[in-house]
Amino acid sequence: MAEDREKSGERGYGNIYTPHAGAMIIHVQRESGLANRTIIFTQRQVRLFRIGAIVLGSLIAFGAVSWFFLASQAARVPYLSRRVSQLQHDVARVDTLQRSLNELASRFQQVQHMMGNSSMTALGDTSKAKVAGASAAPVVAAAPVDTVVVRPDEWPLPMAGTLLPSDSKALEIAVPLGTEIRAAGAGSVVEVADDSTLGKLIRISHRSGYETVYAGASEVRVSKGQHVAAGSVIALSGDARGTLEPHLHFEMRRHGVAIDASSVIKKGPAHGDLQ
Repeated sequence: MAEDREKSGERGYGNIYTPHAGAMIIHVQRESGLANRTIIFTQRQVRLFRIGAIVLGSLIAFGAVSWFFLASQAARVPYLSRRVSQLQHDVARVDTLQRSLNELASRFQQVQHMMGNSSMTALGDTSKAKVAGASAAPVVAAAPVDTVVVRPDEWPLPMAGTLLPSDSKALEIAVPLGTEIRAAGAGSVVEVADDSTLGKLIRISHRSGYETVYAGASEVRVSKGQHVAAGSVIALSGDARGTLEPHLHFEMRRHGVAIDASSVIKKGPAHGDLQ
């Protein structure tokens, strides 16, 4: 036994082995043979060391993965900042294009309205020249923009109402307070005003030189320059100053001249429509 101990002492600092019971014994022996030391770890301590090693390794692995993830996200920040700046620039360009389109649409409507008036004048001049027999040479007239006359002929209310006496070509239609006032045809709002006599007033320009006027409103729901479709709600009925009951004052003009609206409108009390 002594020889075995001497041989094991010559091999190094100590031997490490694990008994069959699951414990761990570390025997440390110096080269001089003095101050020998034996460290014994129980099975429970060995298990705790293993669990601690696993937990520590897991924390180190989790920290490394988290660091790589945060580093990758931080590396994307400059790219995302450039992308946001580019998107903001694109949004500003889209807003500018939208304003330009709105201006072009408004100018197109104005040109269309002007061309409609000029085409009617050209047709009148051509017919006069034919009657007078002015020239044998054929007169070449500009092609009219509106070959078919489009009239604002829809009833401007959701109900027939009651026609009140009127000393002009305008229609005075009694309706309950707050009744929807609708556009008689598609067109552009050219005036929104507060008349001293008629109250709140809306004037709409239509194709073929027509204009319609709606007065006596309690609430206006359109603005100047806005394009409206036929039948769209533009105001609510009210009462004009000095009147006894709520009603709509409705006028129709063509080329600036007042005309009888009942001869153009298809529905309403003037046509026996008492819906």
